[in-house]
Amino acid sequence: MSKKSIKRMDSTYNEYYEEEYSFRKHWFGPITDDYILPNYYRWTNRFLDGLPASTIVELGAGDGEVTDIIKQNNPTWYKEITPTEVVEQGVTKLKEKGYAKAVMADACETPFADKQFDVALAYDVMHHVAEPKEMAKEMVRIAKKRIFLIEANGASIIRKLLEHTETYKKAGENSYTPAQYRSFFENLPGVLRVEIDPLQFIPPKIISPVDKITISFSEGLQFVPLLRWQCSGVRIRVTLR
Repeated sequence: MSKKSIKRMDSTYNEYYEEEYSFRKHWFGPITDDYILPNYYRWTNRFLDGLPASTIVELGAGDGEVTDIIKQNNPTWYKEITPTEVVEQGVTKLKEKGYAKAVMADACETPFADKQFDVALAYDVMHHVAEPKEMAKEMVRIAKKRIFLIEANGASIIRKLLEHTETYKKAGENSYTPAQYRSFFENLPGVLRVEIDPLQFIPPKIISPVDKITISFSEGLQFVPLLRWQCSGVRIRVTLR
C-alpha cells in the first residue's frame, strides 16, 4: 500500500474505530448483522469445509466483525486466527476483544514468514489498497492451502456509481472487475485454481425495502444469467498447490 493510501487510511479509519463507527452498519443498517456478515461466514465455511483444523490469517480485519463470527461458530477448519489491521486503533480494538496475536500490518507487505498459515482471508480489503496485485502476491506467499476473499464488484454499474459519492470516497472504495481480480492471482506461482462468483445485492438502507424482500432478491439475483454480475460483491476462492 502506498504511503499516501496508508496516510488516508490512518486518518479515516482511526477516526472510525475511535467512534465505533461501522461503514457497513451506517450504510446498510440492521441487515448488516442479520444477513451480510453471516453470509460472509456462510460462503467462507462452504469453501473451507473439509479442511482439518487450520491456522488462519485475516488481512484487514477491522475491528473483528467477521473474525468474531468465525471464532463464535468454531468450524472444524478453525484452529487459531491472527487478524491484522493497517491502522493502530484497529489493532487496539482487536486486542481489546481478546485477539492477542493481532498485528499491525500492511496487507501488501506483512511481517509473516512464507507459508506461515494454512489459510489467508480478507473481507472488503483489496479494493482499498493501492496495489492489489501486491496484496494477491502476499496472500499467496503466506498461505499454504487456500485463500478466500469477498470483494466489491467493479462490474456492477450501481456499485461504480456509488463510488462517486462522498461516503464511498471517504472510505477509499475503488472496486475492480471479476476479470481483474482473477488476473491478480491466476498466474502467480503456487496457484492451482481461481474461482469467482457474484455475491449479494444490498441497496443502501435509505432505499432498501423490507429486509426479507431485500435478502430474497439478493439470494435470487446471484443465479440469474448475466444479471448475476450486477451483484455488488464477488467471492474469490483460490486453491493453492
